[in-house]
Amino acid sequence: MQHQQPLSEQQPVPELSELVHEAAVTHDLSLLVNFHEEAIKQAGVGYFQTLAVLYIGICLAADTVEFFVVPYILPSAEVELCIEDNEKGWLGNITLMGLAFGGLCWGGLGDRLGRRRSLISAMSVHALFSGVATFMPTYGTFMTARFCSAVGVGGSLPLSYAYLAECCPCSSRSKWIGLLVGTGALGGVYAVLLAWAVVPSTGEMVVLENKEHFSAWHRFLLLCCIPALCATVGLIFLPESPRYLVEAGHDVEAMMVYQRIYNKNNTQRNAVEAQYPLSELELPNKRPRGLASSSSASNHNLSVMADIIYSIEMFGSSFLELFSIPYFKVTVVLLVIWSAAAFGLYGLMLWCPEYLKLLRSMEYKAHTKKLIGQNYVNKTFSGSLENCQYKNSKFLSCRFSKIIFSHIIFDNCTFHSVEFSSIKSSRTHFTDSVIIDSKFIDTDLSAQVFTRCKLENNTELSLSGACPTLDLDYNIYIEEALHGHLVAQLVFIPAAAIAGLALTIFERPKMIGASLFFSSVTAICLLLVSTNSTIILGFEGSFIAIFTVAWTALTLITVEYYPTHLRCTGFGLMTASIRMSGLIGTATYQTLVGTSVIAPALLTATTLIIASIATFKLPKTRAVFL
Repeated sequence: MQHQQPLSEQQPVPELSELVHEAAVTHDLSLLVNFHEEAIKQAGVGYFQTLAVLYIGICLAADTVEFFVVPYILPSAEVELCIEDNEKGWLGNITLMGLAFGGLCWGGLGDRLGRRRSLISAMSVHALFSGVATFMPTYGTFMTARFCSAVGVGGSLPLSYAYLAECCPCSSRSKWIGLLVGTGALGGVYAVLLAWAVVPSTGEMVVLENKEHFSAWHRFLLLCCIPALCATVGLIFLPESPRYLVEAGHDVEAMMVYQRIYNKNNTQRNAVEAQYPLSELELPNKRPRGLASSSSASNHNLSVMADIIYSIEMFGSSFLELFSIPYFKVTVVLLVIWSAAAFGLYGLMLWCPEYLKLLRSMEYKAHTKKLIGQNYVNKTFSGSLENCQYKNSKFLSCRFSKIIFSHIIFDNCTFHSVEFSSIKSSRTHFTDSVIIDSKFIDTDLSAQVFTRCKLENNTELSLSGACPTLDLDYNIYIEEALHGHLVAQLVFIPAAAIAGLALTIFERPKMIGASLFFSSVTAICLLLVSTNSTIILGFEGSFIAIFTVAWTALTLITVEYYPTHLRCTGFGLMTASIRMSGLIGTATYQTLVGTSVIAPALLTATTLIIASIATFKLPKTRAVFL
């Protein structure tokens, strides 16, 4: 942190006053930008920015938690909500769609209502519906609540980065943005460790947990609300962005914020109490291309409906302005780069854990216990049966009671006078078998599990609902997902902080281009990956470490390029492209899990090369003021 200069060594007030007076006469926006830069420099950096990174970083952490929740709750939630295979993917998709929609909406509102106010509203919506989703009893209501929750937290990306950037001087902006990017990844670490501690790790534990009124995955979801609640409370103690207030014409409020930042940074250094050098802001009442006041419509005595229509028109005009002549080229270039980068990142982050799960599944099948030609008479089976295949076997007067069937296949078997009671099944199938004079009491063995079977004179009592496609081998799901996600997030944190420091020296476009290029080279190295899980995790960590540099630099250049009245709107558009490209990426890479590693390697490398080439069209923003 920089030490504040003594008052005698600081820039004299008259120099700033000259900038203000000249701006008032010429209405030159660049002079207002320069004024803000000088004002924030005199306010200093230190304790205030640290608090801002903490509180706003929790917002981004909540965003990360929202994205990582689904893989951890799905194996348990599908048991209770009876989610079919073709419905599982929509849990992740609806989250990404909500995040995309939220980025657009809250980004636009951030330029109309203010960064802090919009961010508090967004996180409040997220916290509310995150809690509501915990208690939803059906798949439809749960999906609806999850979508609303994602819409809320979707605003954290455009609003958070814009706010912090506007509270930092140009010289140290990249360093603080890098810290903020890394802080957001802490949400992924929190979600992983929480899942490790709370959610069940085996199929049998899943069944036992779902007998409780408030099972483990409900508790996990409720605990995932903590970052959102903390963020909402923390934001109350932060002021509005001074740059936004200057642009919106709230001169007195802006002066108070500069004073507050100055006092915070100096008080924590135990410096002698001194007054902020600027005594007043003599800013012009009219802002060139500035932000409309939130009360401007009411000042013209417009009706409520007219006020709403006016707000919608202003909201739409902001997005259209992004594609006007001054911004069209860079908007398109940023969309291409962000979309390509998100496609590769989201896709590969899904592929690595899924590939590890595939390897585990293959290993699991290789250890299937095969029982051929066995005869069982008056035998009672209880507890659990897992990963077994009975072939050409006979069961006479046997009893399967209070038992879990997991990956059990009965092929060409005969059951006579057999009782099935209190059965929970997973990936269990009866094929070409004969079942006669038997009883099914309180089981989930529905008609779908019987293929080409002969069933005669059987009794069915209290047959429970069927979810025959569920897989209770939860350890195959959870362990590999936890390992893959934890490695990615732990690498992301220091890499983002280091990238922020490097961006104080090097140009943003060159850093982005180099990072994307070397990321594509790393993706090609996927061809050398073996079936060893440690090597695969090492590859994922290396890729993320290199890629994070581009992600951090892209975040910074997006914030710096757009003017104040379009900053959140522009970033909101990029956020939407990130989420939708991520959705397409995850869906695409999901189909490549069972194929050769050549496919994901070449697809990732090609996508990132295209993004790297596009960086040649980016402007240099290292010296840009906000």
